Amino acid sequence: MTTASFEDRANAYVILAAVSPDETGESALFEAARVAAARSSSDLHVVYVANADDTTETSDLISLERELERAPAALERQVQRLQEVMPARVTAHVHAGQPARSILQTAIDIGADLIVVGTHRRSRLGALLSGSVAERVLRDAHCPVLVAVPKNYDGATKSEIIEPPCPDCIVARQQSHNQTFWCERHSRSYNQPHVYEPSERSHPVSVMPTH
Repeated sequence: MTTASFEDRANAYVILAAVSPDETGESALFEAARVAAARSSSDLHVVYVANADDTTETSDLISLERELERAPAALERQVQRLQEVMPARVTAHVHAGQPARSILQTAIDIGADLIVVGTHRRSRLGALLSGSVAERVLRDAHCPVLVAVPKNYDGATKSEIIEPPCPDCIVARQQSHNQTFWCERHSRSYNQPHVYEPSERSHPVSVMPTH
């Protein structure tokens, strides 16, 4: 892999994915990778936070220490699967602390342009985010946040994709032997874009192109 120049690195789009052992972390990592793959100058980071909020007993501290010891290997396995489809450098961060706070601090430290967090699917957006790490990150982040939920359209009904053909369009195609695809009304709608130009007024002016 070719090392990026200093200028490329300075202008990189920095993405931070908050990962965890469950499906929410997998969703966040997958969506972050998709965004990174779509941009040639992306810099992908992942952060794993071992929750240290309730470590009051000695046994809790021992469990936390073991989790932190296992985290690098677990992250490496996730990143290896990721690099099968996106062969780029990934920087991993492991922290102990309050999850949302640690994610937000990591974003600040690396100058993230986008944070990707996962959350469990619920019936409503309010229930989806209420009281979750994603809700706290959304509320306090200093950059855009993408909330990744597992893709699942089971039980959903698709809308009608193909509308009935316009009779005038059919006539235009038949008469022109498919050289003219739309009738006069639809050719005006589809083939002549509006260009919005600034003006001295408070809103832009819509101008129809002449060519």
